[in-house]
Amino acid sequence: MSSVAPTALEQRVNLVQLQDGIPIYLWLRSISFLTVCEQAVSVRGMSRFFRECSDVYMQKFWSEPTIRLPQDVSSLARAMKICQYLMRQEGYVEGTTMVVVLGSGVHEVVGSCQVAGLFGTQQKTLSIPCDNLSFVGQGEGETIVDGGFAVENGRKVSFEGLTVKNPSGSGVVASGAGTEMVLQSVTVEDCQYHGVYVRDDAKLVATGCQFHQNGWHGVYVYGSTTTARLTNCTSHHNKRDGVYAAYGAVVDLMGEGTSVHDNEGNGLYALGHGTTINVYQPCVLNDMSHGNKEQNINMEYGGIVQQKESKK
Repeated sequence: MSSVAPTALEQRVNLVQLQDGIPIYLWLRSISFLTVCEQAVSVRGMSRFFRECSDVYMQKFWSEPTIRLPQDVSSLARAMKICQYLMRQEGYVEGTTMVVVLGSGVHEVVGSCQVAGLFGTQQKTLSIPCDNLSFVGQGEGETIVDGGFAVENGRKVSFEGLTVKNPSGSGVVASGAGTEMVLQSVTVEDCQYHGVYVRDDAKLVATGCQFHQNGWHGVYVYGSTTTARLTNCTSHHNKRDGVYAAYGAVVDLMGEGTSVHDNEGNGLYALGHGTTINVYQPCVLNDMSHGNKEQNINMEYGGIVQQKESKK
């Protein structure tokens, strides 16, 4: 199959060089992302050539909508403003996932926010303002977020390849009906409160993650119809319980690599009628929760922790 021949405009963009020999489209990519996006009207007014370059740039962007830190924007807060701006533009297709790629190093969360259902102001926490966002780091230990994230209001957000540390609050929080938070190869550690907090009908799906050395629970799942599925995850050396489920929450633990151990509270704690922690084979209940200072398995006021057959 023959490839589509480049248009005259594409040929022109590829051939035109600046004085230092950089193709014009690379020059556009290297200058401030904000300059290209937010000041497009000003650029277009300068000449037809820059208008055409701007169009080509945005066509390339929408083919794979990705924002990179620090290449495109200087901070997480700035990235969120850019995402909001882009999702209001004509080129955005509803439901398309915008990817925020975080480079190696430390990315600081500045400021605080209010989260529905949580008491007080959440310090060093970024409330995600957009739906369908994906945060991708360079790997656990390579990309570190100094602060926490809050996903709420029915939004769907994923995190991959990050280490999250919030010395002033919880690590990642999901709250509200319809809210879905996905964690893939994420470490949440050294947080003042919970590593992961899921409540009020939200849903958590975590795979290959670690939650450890947090000031309260490693994973806290709260409320009727609130659910969490942890596959090949470990929750260990937290100041309270490894996995705490309460007041109707349902938690599924899956995979041979899942373990809850050496927490200063309980390993698995199910509190209240309707609360269930299911441990699915090949994960074995009596083996996967061990070495916890209080109880490895604790059930109170109708809460259930049980072994189940494998789940597809």
